[in-house]
Amino acid sequence: MDDKTACMRKRLVKGILAGIFLFVVSAGLYSLAVFSVSILVFGCVKSPPDWLYLIIFAGFPLPLLISSVTAPVIYIKNLNKIWIVLTLAGGLFLSCLIFLIWFLILTQYC
Repeated sequence: MDDKTACMRKRLVKGILAGIFLFVVSAGLYSLAVFSVSILVFGCVKSPPDWLYLIIFAGFPLPLLISSVTAPVIYIKNLNKIWIVLTLAGGLFLSCLIFLIWFLILTQYC
């Protein structure tokens, strides 16, 4: 029993550390996206509407945050490792898709 609890405790600590690391990486990607938005909007002749900024400020970090929480939970529950990779790739893909949609909408205003 002691080996099983020790192994589970190590898995829990590793999962929590991975979650913190993924949260920091998500925050870094979000700050990079906000910086890119400010650079891309700089060349606009007329100012885009405010709802356009909400797509990036509210929609971009949601898939990243959900995947950065879900992946360590999958690791802690000792599920198949492919689900961790798919979760992280899916979160990054959805965030990039939201940025692409924002960029396509921005082309109508610039």
